[in-house]
Amino acid sequence: MNRTGDEPAAAVLVLAGRSIDIDTAIAKAHAYPAVTVARYDLPGPGALEEITADEIARTHKVRSRISHAQRDWFLRTAADAPWAAVPIDAQLVDADPNIGGELYDRAEALYDHFRTAAPRHVGVAKISKVLHLKRPGLFPILDSKVMAFYRLHARAAAVRYPHRGRRAMFWAAIRDDVCTNLDSGALPLFRRRLAQSESEQARRVASLTDVRLLDLLTWAVA
Repeated sequence: MNRTGDEPAAAVLVLAGRSIDIDTAIAKAHAYPAVTVARYDLPGPGALEEITADEIARTHKVRSRISHAQRDWFLRTAADAPWAAVPIDAQLVDADPNIGGELYDRAEALYDHFRTAAPRHVGVAKISKVLHLKRPGLFPILDSKVMAFYRLHARAAAVRYPHRGRRAMFWAAIRDDVCTNLDSGALPLFRRRLAQSESEQARRVASLTDVRLLDLLTWAVA
């Protein structure tokens, strides 16, 4: 698709300080596994306050490697998780780490509900893959590849929010990029060009959340 006069002057996406032009981003989106989008993302977040076995099975499409025993732990632990405090359509851009008692704190409480009780071999990656499925606009997928890519920026984010008492703040670092790419117009342009593509796969990718679009690109360029 040809560029139009409505495109931003600098149609470049920024990921942890690295730039990726829109044409390259489009090509990466086309190459992303269609089965992952179809089976992990597109069925949606499901019920507000529960996790099902089928939803846990969906996370295998993003290589969660959640075992049957771990699946059962997620189902039990989800039963009394503070789901209601985090809207199903919550967005990471609205989770400002500087504001106490609001969405960031509520998201952290939901994450900590699973993290603090997690059995051996259930770590950040598995929990984030489940929580992203349930709140796809809010929770980034933090597997080892994404965390390595964002580590320096996450540490810098922690310095900016010392009251949080963290050594690294990956949510905040990724939120910075979502905000930057929205403000520049690059992320809306990326989404628009995907939505206008003749490829069904690209149009499906266009329906993903801002957080997931950046996750997809991070995996492609890391």
